[in-house]
Order: sequence, then structure tokens, then C-alpha cells
Amino acid sequence: MAPTETIQFPEWTELKKKNGLDPLGMQNSSVMLYQSLIPGISNVTLRVRYYGFYAWLSKHYALQIRDTDPKSWQRFLRRAEALLALVSQHNGGETGIAGTEWASRALKEIQGNLIDFTLATEPGSEVHYLRQAWGAYGAAYGGQLFNIGVLDKAAGHEIAIPSEAWGEPLAEAYSTELGVQGERFLEAIRKGSVTLDELSDFSIMLPSQIDEGSVEHQLYEALLFAKGMDEKEHVDRALTLRLVLAVTDLLRRVPTQDELRWVLYANQSQDGSHLTLSVAELESHRSHWWNYHANDLCHYAYESLLKFSLDILERHPSGIPMGALIAEVVTAILSGSPTKPTTWAEFIQTTQTVNNAYAAEYTSSEWSLTKTLRQSTNLAHITPPASAWAAIRLLATLQKRASAVGADLELDLQGSSNQAFQSLFTEIEFLQSHVDEPIEVLLAKLIEERILRRHLWVALRKFRHQRDYTFLVETDDGKVKLRQKDGPTFTTPRLAPALTFLKDIHLIGEAGISKRGKELLNVAL
Repeated sequence: MAPTETIQFPEWTELKKKNGLDPLGMQNSSVMLYQSLIPGISNVTLRVRYYGFYAWLSKHYALQIRDTDPKSWQRFLRRAEALLALVSQHNGGETGIAGTEWASRALKEIQGNLIDFTLATEPGSEVHYLRQAWGAYGAAYGGQLFNIGVLDKAAGHEIAIPSEAWGEPLAEAYSTELGVQGERFLEAIRKGSVTLDELSDFSIMLPSQIDEGSVEHQLYEALLFAKGMDEKEHVDRALTLRLVLAVTDLLRRVPTQDELRWVLYANQSQDGSHLTLSVAELESHRSHWWNYHANDLCHYAYESLLKFSLDILERHPSGIPMGALIAEVVTAILSGSPTKPTTWAEFIQTTQTVNNAYAAEYTSSEWSLTKTLRQSTNLAHITPPASAWAAIRLLATLQKRASAVGADLELDLQGSSNQAFQSLFTEIEFLQSHVDEPIEVLLAKLIEERILRRHLWVALRKFRHQRDYTFLVETDDGKVKLRQKDGPTFTTPRLAPALTFLKDIHLIGEAGISKRGKELLNVAL
């Protein structure tokens, strides 16, 4: 609705440098996969009750305000979000609420009993509760509300309206739970001011206050678990959430996002307790999360090798020919290996995969190899050759593990014919195509083609299409020079907010999974 603001840099000026932006262009394959596995939730949709909040606001706006000017809708949303932030901070500082830093300052600076928030919420104001023009709605929730089916487009104007299937019932249920306080909240939005007493009364609106067993609560559960929804994207979300319940049940506590992805990959906890899935569709869905995590491990290994190469390049401040750099990197990598295999085929054959990929007691488990890389590829440290060899071992383990579990990587990581798309699937193909070449030749091709030149290609595309200068190395007069460093990063697969959503609707808690959670986990599809 709002025009996109772009900064036009002069042609020859220094562009802002950016870090941690997928230097090999491999993270997009992981992102595309996890987006398909848990649609309707994102990494910035932090509390499920916002879904009811926006449904309620959109219904009130459509029925009572009826102004089709997008600026009026924008102002209304911004006031509502800022007011909810004030409610949160006044009543203990609930997490996952947008604008709480501003709200905290506003409450500290209050004189008397009244807070006026009109200026902080006026579109374009420099004294803002949130920098984003459309607030949390535009930055986080809007797209997901349409995706999951809570909001709908209207004919003839740009203002969102509640959908008949989910938005209308949610708005009604949310309004019922608020009672008279909802009307008072809407009046405070209209006035642009609120008293401290009103903020206390509005605590019923906080995300943690979903009444278990209420119609509102039942609607969130039905929406998240795709009750009556046959579309694949909604079924996939429900299956992912049931996998989250299964892992919580296994651990008897709320897992972290990191634990979730590792248990779904290893099919067991770190102590070896196996994940039991009573429904066949859940096991099939887990295989997609296996592909996601394996793909993430692959690009993490590659980015670790990039970091290692940059560390070596740093030894040559005046630059070094590409061929000489590659030779030095390969020699250093092999110096980190206790024994040097002659070919990749021999290395794959001698690589042993442990039963539990998540095990901490085996240095050859994927978890242990990744831990080694995490500890040694920090930008503050020089990555040792042993860690670079750990990245190579991780690649070999992934290739062997994918074969052992019968992973259908092409199904989830398709796009191998597209140069812009690089994934575990394409990299196993690459390694296999050089399987009988001397290990030094294979590693030289891997470092040159799949890492260094790949990075230059990705950075050039970003510069051409986005005007972002993300080059970590530069070529000049036949030499490669270091510009800046970047370390490996994992993608974040929306599992953290999924956990919070399940807490909000009382399906998981400190003791693990609730009785209702167990019912949802074991129901037949």
C-alpha cells in the first residue's frame, strides 16, 4: 500500500557494506524449503494472538470507519499497535510485542496519568514507536494473515478485510473475550491517548491471556492445525506443528529451535531416545525436515571453507593469483587431516557415519563436526586446518548419510539446472562427478568453482540487481585481494515462533506436552 522507498546511490560512490548475506547464494534453497513446510508462520510473527487482534481491527475498521484512504488505515493500525505495546509494558513487559522499547520510554517519561501517542504513531513521524511505515502489520503479520486465510482482499480498495472462513469468526471471538474493554481500547485508538488505569484494564488483551477452552482458543488451534483445510500448504503446517509436539513429548520439556531441527534430522534425542511417530504421514513429513537440515549443514560447511580461504588470503595483503591461493588453501586443508585419502571415492568409503547424528560423544557425528565449525569459524579467530578438514568430513558424511536414508533430495531441493540454485543436491552431484580424481584435484575444483568463483558470481548479481556491494574478495591485476570477512550462518526455520504459538494455545508447557497436545499428536489424518 505504501510506496517503497529506495536510496539511489551516485554511480561511483562507496556503497554500504553488508555482512551475513548468504555469500554463496546457498541459503535460499533452505529458506524456500522451510517456508513450504510451515506456511502461515514466519520468524517475525511472534505471538499467535496478533492474528485475532488484526482480524478484530480489520472488522471494526470495515464496519465503523469505512475510510478507503490507505493513510487512514495505516494510522489506525499504528495507533492500535502502539497502544498494545503500552499495555504490555505497563503490565509486566510481555515478550513478542512490537514497539515495547518506545513504550518503555514513554511510560518512564509520563507526567500525570495520561499518555498521548498520536505523534509517535503518525505516518511519517520521526518520533515513531516503530520505524517501519506499516508497523508490525506491514513488517511481520500482514503477509502471513493473507497466507493463512485470516484476511482477504476487498473489491475496489486496498484495505484488508477479515475473511469469511477465519477472519470473521476470529474477530467475533476476540471481541467476545475482550467485552467492554475492547470498546474502550478502540476509543483510545480514536483519541490517540490513554490513561494508566486504562492500560491496567486492557491487560486482558495480552497474548498470554488466551482463555483455554474459549472459542477464540479453539479457533487458533483449528487454524494452525488446518481443521477443515485440505490445501497442501495448510496440511504441511499442521504436520510440522505435530512434529514439534512429538519432539516436545520425547524431551518432556519445551525444546529449543536448535534441538527441534537436530531431533527431526537424527530421529532421536541427543541421549539416544528415539522419536516415535504413530502416524505414517508424520514420518514422511519428517523426511522433508531431514532434507532441510542436511541442506543447511551443507551450506554451513561451504561457508566455513570460504571463511578458511579468506583467512589464508588475509596473509597476502597485496593480493595473490587465484591459482596460488587455491593451491595454498588445498595444502592447508589436507594438513588438517590425520591421513590423506587418494580420491573422494576412497574418502567416502572410509567415512563412518554414527548411529546418532546428534550424538555429542562421537567426534564424527554431524552435531560434533558442526560444533567444531561453530567454535572455530568465528570472525574473531583464524580457522585452523583441522576445522577446515572437519568441513570436508561433514560434506562426506552428508553424502553418505543421504544415500543410507534414501533421501529424496531432488524432490525438495530441485532447481539443479538453474545456476542461481545451489544445494546439497547439486553439491552431491558435483562431488560424485569428480569421485575418482585425486583428492587434491577435487578440493581445488571445489574451492575454486563452488566457493570462490561462486561467491564472486553471487556478489556480482547482488550488485547488478540490488546495488548491494557484498564482495568479500576483489580481483585486480590478476590477483585476488581480501576486502572483508564473513562467517557461516544457519538459516532460521520458523520453529521458534511455532513453539511460542503452541505455548500460547496451551499445547506445550514447562512439563512438556499437554493432554490436548497428545490428542492432536495422535489423531489419524
